[in-house]
Amino acid sequence: MSDRIVRAPRDEHERATLERVLQESFGNDGLPWTSWMERIGHENLRVVIAGGAIRGGLGFYRFGQHWGGERVPMVGLAGVGVEPSWRGRGLARTFLVDTLAQARAEGVPLAALYASSVAVYRSIGFEQAGVTLRLEAPVASLPRGDHALACEAFDPAESAHVRPLYDARARRWNGHLVRSEAIWARIMQPYQSTVRAYRFGPASAPEGYVVYAHQPSAGLEFGITLRDLVLATPAAARRCAALLSDLRSLGRELRWLGCASDPLLSLLPEESARIVEPHRWMLRILDPERALTMRGYASDGEASFVVRDALFGDRALRVRVRDGRAEVEMIAPRSDLPALDVRALAALYSGFANVSTLVAMGLIEGAIDDVVALARLFIGGEPWLCDWF
Repeated sequence: MSDRIVRAPRDEHERATLERVLQESFGNDGLPWTSWMERIGHENLRVVIAGGAIRGGLGFYRFGQHWGGERVPMVGLAGVGVEPSWRGRGLARTFLVDTLAQARAEGVPLAALYASSVAVYRSIGFEQAGVTLRLEAPVASLPRGDHALACEAFDPAESAHVRPLYDARARRWNGHLVRSEAIWARIMQPYQSTVRAYRFGPASAPEGYVVYAHQPSAGLEFGITLRDLVLATPAAARRCAALLSDLRSLGRELRWLGCASDPLLSLLPEESARIVEPHRWMLRILDPERALTMRGYASDGEASFVVRDALFGDRALRVRVRDGRAEVEMIAPRSDLPALDVRALAALYSGFANVSTLVAMGLIEGAIDDVVALARLFIGGEPWLCDWF
C-alpha cells in the first residue's frame, strides 16, 4: 500500500494514460474522454500510481444537491476505472477513499454516484438512495396537447433565461442537483449529438422548456431522447405535448430519464411507457454533522443515535429539528442508543429506504424508536436525481 500514490494527473501525457485506462474500462474507444476531462476540470481528476505507472483513476464533479429545499454541497464521482491487469488488488478502493477523504476535509458533506458495482461502493460507505429510470414511450401515445402558448426555438448554448425554471423545481424536489456549468454543458452541448431546444411562453417569462436530440435509425424514422424538460404550468405541459406529438409522423420512440412520479410519465393518457433501464444511484454521508445541519426539514422532531463509519470514525449524535432547521450535537456514546451504519444514514437521509428494510439488511442495531423518529424527519417525497453524470 505504501507504494501507491493518488494525485491529479500532471500533464497531457498522464491524462492520455488515464484516458486509455477509461477506454478499456468502459469498453468504448470512441467516448470523448479528453473533452470530458476538460469539462470536469483537470484539477478534479485523480490517478493512482502503482508499480511506477498510472493504473487507474477517476473524475469528480463539484456541485450540490437539494434536500428539504436547501443546497447541500456534494461531489459526484464519475469515470472510475482500473487497468484490467491490476484489478483485484484494491487500487480502486485506494483512490476512491483518498478522494472522499479530501472532499470531507474541504467541508463537503455528501458524495454520490451511479454505480457499476454496488458491492464495491457499499464497502466504502455508499448506499442506494434513489431511483433514476430510463423510460421509453411511443411518440404516438403522447397527449395531443394544444398550441395556445407560444413555442420558440432557442440556442441551447444560450440557456440562462430558462435555468431559473429548473432551479425553482430543483428546490422543491429532493435529490435534484445544484447544476454546475459542467452539468449544464452536458445537457445543452452533448459530446456526440446535436440538441434542439424550445421555450414555452415569452422569453421574458418562460413557463417551461424542452431540450432533445434525434436518434437516427436505418430508415427515415428516428427516436427522440429528452435531455431536459421542465414544465412550470399546465399551459406549458400542453404546449410541450403538442410539440412532441407533432413529431409522430417520423418520430417513433421517446426516451428520457424519469422516476415513478415523473412529470411526463404522469401526463401520459395511458400506461404506454416502459422502463428500459432502472438505476439506483448511491449516496455517501462524508460528514454527518454538516450533512444534517445544512439540509432543510418539513417537520420538527428529535432523535439520538450512533453512526458507525469505518472510514471516518464513529459518532454519537443528537438531532433537534425546529422550524425546518436542525441543531446537531455530539453526545457521549451510550449502550441504549441505536447504532446506524453510515450506509443506513444515507438511505434514510434521502427518504429512500424504510427502517424495516435497513434492519433486515443488518444496518441498524438496537432499539429503533429513535431511528423511526429520525426517518420521519426526512420524509419529503420521492428522491429523484434527474441528471446523469
